[in-house]
Amino acid sequence: MRDLLKALANAHGTPGHEEGIAQRVVQELEAAAMVVSRDLMGNVIATREGSSPGPRIMLCAHMDEVGGLVRHVDREGFVRFDAAGSHNPRVLAGSRVLIGGTVHGVVQSAKGLDESSLSVDDLYIDIGARDADEAERAGVRIGSPVTRVPSFQGLVGSRVMGKALDNRAGLCALLTAMRRLRDFPGTVVAVASCQEEVGTRGAQIAAYAVRPDLAVAIDVTFAHDTPQRKSDRFINTRLGKGPALTLKDDGCILGQRMRALVEGAAHDAGIALQYDISPGKTDAAPVSLSRGGVPTAALLVPLRYMHGGSEIVDLDDVSSLADLLCAVIRRAPAYGD
Repeated sequence: MRDLLKALANAHGTPGHEEGIAQRVVQELEAAAMVVSRDLMGNVIATREGSSPGPRIMLCAHMDEVGGLVRHVDREGFVRFDAAGSHNPRVLAGSRVLIGGTVHGVVQSAKGLDESSLSVDDLYIDIGARDADEAERAGVRIGSPVTRVPSFQGLVGSRVMGKALDNRAGLCALLTAMRRLRDFPGTVVAVASCQEEVGTRGAQIAAYAVRPDLAVAIDVTFAHDTPQRKSDRFINTRLGKGPALTLKDDGCILGQRMRALVEGAAHDAGIALQYDISPGKTDAAPVSLSRGGVPTAALLVPLRYMHGGSEIVDLDDVSSLADLLCAVIRRAPAYGD
């Protein structure tokens, strides 16, 4: 699993530019004996039929990462960019980045880091170019994607660090579940969605096409177990304590029957389950609202330092989430009992 997560995290794929990560996802799903296709939006969609009749289940994990797009190159060769996804400018400043996957640079602030009103518009990328012409010859174009430099690294024990673990950790859990899944009723449609970081766009398109009976969105959530926490009352999830089930976020409130389904599956599989109530939203929001409505749960990997260049997850949580996904699929016919 570590090798898979490293390959996923180090791949590039900002919103609208997911080709690099999509190619790897296709390889993994085909290796899991699934029928794979790409839709016009760029989502990767794979289907596997079970051994007996049952519900049509959609598993959805977004594959895009926060990044940027080149907006302007000034005459001195410094690059300005628009954000693709949400960033903390103070965290982004000083980051090593790649433009178009090939041109190295470092993000810096034109105002200095002591300014209280720092925004992404105050940042620029220094690629070492002498002027705009040299930047263009290097391959920098208006609209070129900007990503952080790959940085996957093992830490103490089962913890790992890297860029884009939001949501490559969730994507890893999905792909691992597809490898482990055996003898289940119904049909599973696995979706690696695009453009989640800019408005859960890919999942909306995919859910409309897939027409699931039930769905699980797979993502990450804030692990409030560091000195950065404001108060113990904000601690819902911790690294190493298992996957989290979202009860409420800004886009979706979990239905009681879906809660019972997930809790029953976790109990049967002996998997510890945490609970998440947090801001923001996941692909669960558009999927749950598709067509006449889809019963949808969000299962999440706890993660530290979200949208930074050195996010941290626990591989044990990722593995437990993969097992839980398999358990939910097998138990899905019990929905509503």
